[in-house]
Amino acid sequence: MGPPVEERNDSQSSDFLKSETTVHHVTDPFAAVEANNKDHINYRSMGWVKAGALIMAEVTIALGILSFPSVFHRLGMFGGIFTTIVLAVISWQTGYVLVQFKINHPGVMNFADAGRVAAGKWGFWLFGGMLMTKSVFIAGSHALSGSIALNNISDHAICNIAWAAITAILSFLLTIPRTFEKVSYISFVSVTCILIACLITIITTGVQNADNLPNFPSKGPVKWYAFENSGLLDTVNAVTNIIFAYGGHVAIFSFAAEMREPADFKYSLGLVQVIATIVYVIVGATIYSFGGQYVTSPSLTMTSRPVRITAYAIALISIVISGVVASYVGAKFIFMTLFRGSDRLTSSSRSTWAAWILICACIWTVGWLIAELIPFFSDLLSIISSILTVWFTYGLSGVLWLYDHSASGPKGTKSGGSGFFGSWKACSGFLMSVFVIFFSAVIMVLGVYSAVTSIINNYAAGDYSHPFAC
Repeated sequence: MGPPVEERNDSQSSDFLKSETTVHHVTDPFAAVEANNKDHINYRSMGWVKAGALIMAEVTIALGILSFPSVFHRLGMFGGIFTTIVLAVISWQTGYVLVQFKINHPGVMNFADAGRVAAGKWGFWLFGGMLMTKSVFIAGSHALSGSIALNNISDHAICNIAWAAITAILSFLLTIPRTFEKVSYISFVSVTCILIACLITIITTGVQNADNLPNFPSKGPVKWYAFENSGLLDTVNAVTNIIFAYGGHVAIFSFAAEMREPADFKYSLGLVQVIATIVYVIVGATIYSFGGQYVTSPSLTMTSRPVRITAYAIALISIVISGVVASYVGAKFIFMTLFRGSDRLTSSSRSTWAAWILICACIWTVGWLIAELIPFFSDLLSIISSILTVWFTYGLSGVLWLYDHSASGPKGTKSGGSGFFGSWKACSGFLMSVFVIFFSAVIMVLGVYSAVTSIINNYAAGDYSHPFAC
């Protein structure tokens, strides 16, 4: 047996449950674990490159990329490129704010902890509930996406329910390792696979006959435009799709917590934003220029059947792995909440492993059940994304910046900081924080309105099937 974890973990846990005024002094709960302790797991083992691969695999260069040709069709070529770059710059800035918040509050291990710092217990449970809802729905989304991919590959060889269950089981098995560092290896595979699938689609749509495009020539010859006027609902849907593609911010605290140097996550963030934006623009612009008004979402369906099957088979790997990373964040939140301050947090005992496996199994089971039970799951997912993703990516960074620079925060005037207006940098941060909060509120309302309208229209048209439909 190795030496026990330092007893300060227990006092740390009790400190964490006290008033929010002391929380930003809480130390990192992983810091007490010695790297050479053979009886415990060393979580803080990840470098910034692996952390960047994780956030790319989770959502940045994953399923979201397949919707960009459709986004460009709804916004137009210039509108699509401009909106993508602007939202990328803003999400880079908001991500940097989250990294700084983690540095200011070493005990923050996830968004729920950040809520506890800023707003006490209700903030912890509000942010934690948001995090878990997003994690479970993303798990269900990936189970459903896996079934769609497997159906295209197999020509509907078995029931959709079975394909979704198989995807969920595979994803669950990949969540069993307890550290992000271990999962980061498969993240490189995920990013590579989705890029290959996109490259296949780009090349094929560029060289194939227009007759292979879906529904060609019902809409006339292929055309693309610099600007499109698709109406309010389609424009809002396009913007929310871009926001979803940059929606990895929910995992920033969780990833940074398992890095050797959490402050280095700013390099991970920069790497991801630059690569992702370049890829989004290339994929969206080239496929839209080749397919025009015939683009589909996901864009893999724009090719002939043999090519489509090949692309889906390769993309399926990314569908599974990116779902793993997203569900991991929710599992880590539950695990941290249950065992924070105790030896079991980093224990490698059988009972601790059993607890971790049970948590992961529950997330994937609930996600799969929700996806199969709710006929309008895809539209419901749009509502969840409109409410949660926009706030995790943009709005909540503004809330946390305002807290840190308020009288209660470490950057406030009482702590010797600049406060809101003590310097030009503080003034800029204040204005940006107010803007992203306002922007998130507007997009949330418009996104929910758009999704609810879609549900009503689809019900009226009889487009929804019954629960657990094959």
